[in-house]
Amino acid sequence: MSDVEQIVKDLAAITAVKKILADAEKERKAALQEQLSRGTVYAFAGDQELGYASVPKPSQPKAVVEIVDESEALAWMVEEFGDGAVETVVRLTEQGRKSLEACALTNGPVPGVTVTVPEPRPATPRFVPAKNVVELVRGMAQRGEFSFTSLLEIGERP
Repeated sequence: MSDVEQIVKDLAAITAVKKILADAEKERKAALQEQLSRGTVYAFAGDQELGYASVPKPSQPKAVVEIVDESEALAWMVEEFGDGAVETVVRLTEQGRKSLEACALTNGPVPGVTVTVPEPRPATPRFVPAKNVVELVRGMAQRGEFSFTSLLEIGERP
């Protein structure tokens, strides 16, 4: 097996472990929510604090204001506070913006518009796991084709 193939297999295993851990975390948080209605619980390893889990006081809902008819609201504002409470704004429509951008790209300079081309970003590797990656990696581990222990070694990695 080539080094690249091993790296891709390791990425598959890492993805599987992440999914397994995410499921375990979700289960533990659900269990914590059942057991702890409010408060904080600390975890220790010997005399060293590992961290804590807490359930804070519920937040109070805040009122949400939604303007459903702006013209009615504007008329009320002018009547209530005078003309200084509102202003007329001229702006590009979405179609106008697209037309302006198209002209700037095809016809050359347009007053008030600059066209720049950013530096290309370097390609970065990515891994797209199979939908059943967890089951496949578990099978590899059971057949001895893969070792979680070697992958998950705690310590400094090069």
